[in-house]
Amino acid sequence: MTGTLQRRFLVFAAAACAGFAGWFWLPGTPTDRAAFSATIRGFANPPFFISGNGSHAEPWKLRTLTARVRADTSQAPIVVSLGDDVEGFFQSSPPSPIDLAVILSNFQRLGANKAAVATTLAWESPDPIALIALERSLRKFDSVVTTAPLSRGSIPDLMPPAFRQSSLPLSAVHGDTSSLPVVNRIPLPGVILGGENALAGFQILESEKTTRPPSLLARWEDRVVFAFPLLTVLQRFDFPLDGMEIKPGSYIKLSPKGPFVPIDAYGRMTIEPKFVSPYIEHPAELLIDGGDDLFPDDAPESIILRDSRSAAEAPTRAFSQDLPSTIAAIASDSGIVPETAYPRLPRNYEIVLLAAVAALLAGICLLPPFPRNIGFLLIAGIFLAAQSITTAIAGIWLPGLPLLAATLTASLIAICLPQKASSSKLPIARHFTGKKRPLPKARRIRKLPAPKLPKNSA
Repeated sequence: MTGTLQRRFLVFAAAACAGFAGWFWLPGTPTDRAAFSATIRGFANPPFFISGNGSHAEPWKLRTLTARVRADTSQAPIVVSLGDDVEGFFQSSPPSPIDLAVILSNFQRLGANKAAVATTLAWESPDPIALIALERSLRKFDSVVTTAPLSRGSIPDLMPPAFRQSSLPLSAVHGDTSSLPVVNRIPLPGVILGGENALAGFQILESEKTTRPPSLLARWEDRVVFAFPLLTVLQRFDFPLDGMEIKPGSYIKLSPKGPFVPIDAYGRMTIEPKFVSPYIEHPAELLIDGGDDLFPDDAPESIILRDSRSAAEAPTRAFSQDLPSTIAAIASDSGIVPETAYPRLPRNYEIVLLAAVAALLAGICLLPPFPRNIGFLLIAGIFLAAQSITTAIAGIWLPGLPLLAATLTASLIAICLPQKASSSKLPIARHFTGKKRPLPKARRIRKLPAPKLPKNSA
């Protein structure tokens, strides 16, 4: 085997070993994940939600936020409405604590283990016995979500236990929280929020202008409190509070797998939810003597009790009207596009590709240094361009890192290999035999005779 073939074989073997080692070990590593993330930045806007491990069995999968809300109507809640009670069914209007205790007891009679009370439980001079009955009804649920308006005052109040156990420390939020609305008190005295099984979320923020889309986050001292609709979705899916991922100005991820809710830096939903009717809606008086089929088995587990009185304040009416739409938008994962998979080529295709690239690298390794290095750079650039184009257009994840590893290895081996000395200036005979070839003799130049001039006549 000549020296040229030996060099080419060495470069081919080294490039093939590096390429196939990367092909076997790199998929699923942080390096491969970083390469995939850098590639998709060329055609998609962050944030990115990446799953999978880049292998043939579990290819990389991508989800991104969307600018269009697609609320799933099946995620709308069951609603029990407290209306104007024209017929005087209850003791008073608005319903008294004992009326609400009876309504919530019928929730349990009809099979509801979870409840969300979207009306503020506060009265002027209530009956103490009626309040005790109401609190007992709330404690019988596995979990209950209550609500109250929040505001900001010059003298802060202590955070009630129900709000504290449904809040997170600011350190759990990823990003800047300085733009979130600040609250420090409940403007209504004597609000009932429930016991250890209760989560309390705010209904409205009196210190902020009522907006659509609604606010989902607020700051209370060194903690983050949440809106009632968000806590209702957590209750429905049994998601823990500390399992949320919150990035102001980007999104709220309710669990490691979603749903995702896009928010701005002020904690508001970035897109206004489209109107969605309740899954089922019943007037509250129907529950007193209603049958067991009022809440079907395939309906959402949690049931919302909302205030639908025409005499309610305007912010309360707006909150109650938007409640089904907001809950459906959060629960249906409407803020994120469906998952897109980026599979790899079949294994035999990738093996042939790596072998062909190793042969190409071996073919150019003995060129002079300048064109050889240009060739290696050109091949690496083609790999990077092909990786981006095929990922963006065809949705295929090429083995780009193994190919780059093979190219880098081939270039290093080519630089380190000694080059065979030669001089193209020497004659061919001397280059191979070492003997001097005699120079050709100089040709003699024949001198032409001088032309004869004619003689002048006398």
